[in-house]
Amino acid sequence: MNNFYIALAALFGVVVVIAAAVHINRANLKLRNMVRLMRRADVWQRGHNHVLAQIAADDSLEDVLLGIIVGVEHMRPEMMCSILLVDRKTNRLRVVAAPHLPAFYNDAVDGLPADQGIGSCGTAVITGERVIVRDIQNDPNWVGVKELAARAGLVSCWSEPIINRHGEVLGTFAIYQGQAAEPTLEDIKLIEESAYLAEIAIERKLSLEALRESEERHRLLADNAQDVIWTMDLSGRFTYVSPSVEKLRGYTASEAMQQTLEETLTPESVEKVKAAVGKTIAAVKANQPFPDFVAELDHLCKDGSTVCAEIRTSGIYDADGNFIGIVGVSRDITERKKSEEKIRYMAQHDSLTGLPNRALFADRLQQALSYCKRHQRALAVMLLDLNKFKPVNDRYGHALGDELLKQVAQRLLACVRTSDTVARIGGDEFVILLHQMDDLNQAKVVSEKIQLVLSEIFLIEEYPIQIGCSIGTAFYPHDGADPLELTKIADQRMYQHKHKAPASTSR
Repeated sequence: MNNFYIALAALFGVVVVIAAAVHINRANLKLRNMVRLMRRADVWQRGHNHVLAQIAADDSLEDVLLGIIVGVEHMRPEMMCSILLVDRKTNRLRVVAAPHLPAFYNDAVDGLPADQGIGSCGTAVITGERVIVRDIQNDPNWVGVKELAARAGLVSCWSEPIINRHGEVLGTFAIYQGQAAEPTLEDIKLIEESAYLAEIAIERKLSLEALRESEERHRLLADNAQDVIWTMDLSGRFTYVSPSVEKLRGYTASEAMQQTLEETLTPESVEKVKAAVGKTIAAVKANQPFPDFVAELDHLCKDGSTVCAEIRTSGIYDADGNFIGIVGVSRDITERKKSEEKIRYMAQHDSLTGLPNRALFADRLQQALSYCKRHQRALAVMLLDLNKFKPVNDRYGHALGDELLKQVAQRLLACVRTSDTVARIGGDEFVILLHQMDDLNQAKVVSEKIQLVLSEIFLIEEYPIQIGCSIGTAFYPHDGADPLELTKIADQRMYQHKHKAPASTSR
């Protein structure tokens, strides 16, 4: 009988050990998944910024779209992506980028009609909606091309239409897998953001191509609804202004012709034009070719506002070859400037919090160091890492975690001067530049203020959230004069601070 109880106790001990091991394994799996998601987000952000830089640099459309795909496939190796464009004249699909799909598959898809039953992409073009197909062979959207997909070993396909601001479908961004699969919320976000990046690139290229085609056909189309054609004599007086000026500035052609340069342009732009006219007249008098003049000038509008227009000019000569005036074309570039500014902003700022990103912070730190060296001033670099942030994501989800990061960003901004910089460099890590300090004690005051405000309760979706932070600070010139050196020292001190913190405040 005693042996029976001994055996029973041993069995119970084994069960307890197994249960503990299972619990530990689950916890480790959850931690690994969280680390994986954070790494994916960091990889996507780097790829996102690279694509925006490609767009800003006017890389070819094929290279930009390929960059989008490379970023997604690097983050999710099990996925194969493609970007198709719709030929507006024929309503047929054109393969622009699909580096890892079989060549025979791409050749067969290129030129197919954009229609329902022609795969997920053809259906997405027609409906203007996302099409999720878990099993290609048993889905009506693939009835016309399922044999082709089978030959290529493609089992599932998710397609997102690429739609411009006018609601027109420009093409599709698609993800294929060699197994039946449905997208997670993370996958949906990835699809949407990839399609949005593609839309920016495609729209920019279409606009530039339209601009180039217009200029190549005829640079001086007087009946062009968008451009203003004008002529000016050598004294700077307008001798002709096309009716399209009313759309640009609000003045009629007759009103615009009576205006002086000072009534047409802002003072800064007037100076540019007068300088250019002087050089032009001097060059022509010296029997030199008419110098090209291309500039972006701010025009005064009838309602008191200003509009930016690109100006291109050519010389006017009489029958005897004498230079008698200037003909110019003014093109409204307001939307282009906004688009360029938006791209520049997105490439330099964190998409979640709106704070400067790592690249912009590095640039500001370098400029600040140069200033402080010239004027014998001090500065501080503060690295900040949130405590107890991962448990918030675990318990409440990433959406609430994202909202918490936004509120953290606002509290940090409230703790510093407008001349200082607060940046998010990834995950729950922030960095602060305290510029032109008179006293190193200022950094200590700011650090204590930040720790106080971040320890206060955050109320998010009616949930009270309490976190904290660990801060490491490096000083110029006391700790070094190199950006990397200062950042490294601040990082070391931050982790020293974290390890000294009580266990209850750890992550």
